[in-house]
Amino acid sequence: MVADASMRLGSAADAVDGVVPTQIAEPVDANDLAATLHAASREKQTTVLRGGGTKLGWGRTPSSLDLIVSTAKLNTLLVHRHGDLTATVHAGVTLSQLNRELSRHGQWLPIDSAFDPATIGGIVATNDSGPLRHRYGTPRDLLIGVTLALTDGRIVKAGGTVVKNVAGYDLGKLFGGSFGTMGAIVDATFKLLPIPQASATLDASYDDGEVLARDVMQVSTSQLEPMAFDVMLDGGQYRLRLLFASSPEAVSAQIESARRLLSTPSTVVIGDPEMDIWTDQVRSPWAGTGAVIRFGWLPAKLAEITTLMHDVQQIAGSIVMCGRVGMGAGLMRVDGDVRTQAALVQRLRSSVWVGNVAVLRASHDLKQQVDVWGPASSAADAVRALKGMFDPAGILNAGRGPI
Repeated sequence: MVADASMRLGSAADAVDGVVPTQIAEPVDANDLAATLHAASREKQTTVLRGGGTKLGWGRTPSSLDLIVSTAKLNTLLVHRHGDLTATVHAGVTLSQLNRELSRHGQWLPIDSAFDPATIGGIVATNDSGPLRHRYGTPRDLLIGVTLALTDGRIVKAGGTVVKNVAGYDLGKLFGGSFGTMGAIVDATFKLLPIPQASATLDASYDDGEVLARDVMQVSTSQLEPMAFDVMLDGGQYRLRLLFASSPEAVSAQIESARRLLSTPSTVVIGDPEMDIWTDQVRSPWAGTGAVIRFGWLPAKLAEITTLMHDVQQIAGSIVMCGRVGMGAGLMRVDGDVRTQAALVQRLRSSVWVGNVAVLRASHDLKQQVDVWGPASSAADAVRALKGMFDPAGILNAGRGPI
């Protein structure tokens, strides 16, 4: 039965991979959230935390689901210390809402998301990032403080509200990328950056992956400092995209230096078309309904990765791949049938050139054929021990992983 006003019965619209939760809780503050988790732990209710719901399909299919805890009502706190270049924000606030507010003082949180409803809590919990990772790192790299609600009913704080802070354990780094398996994020404090005065993007096309790899190496070993350094493979053709953002003079100088390094003609893009390029770069892997696979590689091995991509296209036909060539991280969309998608996942996992292969978006049938997280890592026992400390009843994330 629904226990109080913050609870309601689950419906088909709340389903996770087709599994309808028994109840939905919408806590209104940190105390309410902690009490909800404590009660769920005491009653051994399998529980999933939900922000904007944009990544609920990530993970294994739950065998059952008693409770979804939504942060929808944790969306009122936003403290902007513009003089210190920091901000504290509730987990339920969306990234777009946050940056819209920060822009009033010429500042921003440099994080990409392919999903407009994505919330700060969900972005930190999944540590999801995009092209801006090249310069600014992942969300947890920008995190300097966090408030958490735990399954024993406690509310704990870690870090602080200033950039130079070394107090306490770095729970923010631990909970960033934990997929809601250890506790709930109540609010997060980030270091911010001034919005750049100017930007421009260099866009170049390649038919030959080896030529692309040589040009990437030229840029990587130069003194250039791009904000984003990305590649896209679509329809058998590669595109190299370099974003420079700084003062107008610095942007112009770096663009010209970058053009001289490339062996193929390139186009300089500014204004709204530039924004469209990066929106396309972030969202292309998520277009359609195909499987989306995340994987990593050593940046110096890009030539080998382009050879692997040739093999992958022999298996799957046309694919879309977008990646951070300076970091060695990317996403691939495969639109083939389930058998083809499963074969491609196995091909990637058998390659010596890539690692950390995870299937983020997958149909129910594909999840029956492959483990979306892949084989357990060497750190699996240590990570499970940590989860046991924070979630001794094992209720959080309903067995969906990765822990």
